[in-house]
Amino acid sequence: MTIKYLSLAVSLLFSLWVEAQENYGTPEERANYQTDQMKEALPLLPHQIEQVHQLNLKYARMVQREVIDTGMNHFSAYFYMQNLVDNKEKELFPLLSEPQIKAYLKLKSAVVKSLINRFFG
Repeated sequence: MTIKYLSLAVSLLFSLWVEAQENYGTPEERANYQTDQMKEALPLLPHQIEQVHQLNLKYARMVQREVIDTGMNHFSAYFYMQNLVDNKEKELFPLLSEPQIKAYLKLKSAVVKSLINRFFG
């Protein structure tokens, strides 16, 4: 998948996140949801669950504080979210095995395809 599509996906993810923030609840609820998805899809091992949850919570709180609560405009948020995803993955990948990283990237790709189909399909 090209960087162009990943950038588009990050932008779409952000738009959905802001648009549906009330549906997703608090940063804690969003982190729980992300962790549950990763537990099943990767799958996470018991000793990884709390580490991954704390990382998801850290970044969900950042988005809440820096993007949602401030009402950041979509253009600025797009670049912020690109950077945020890159930084999160730099912290996440050392916690995962090679097969888990592949599963994560596959999951991420599926989300990108789903968003592209939703908006352009």
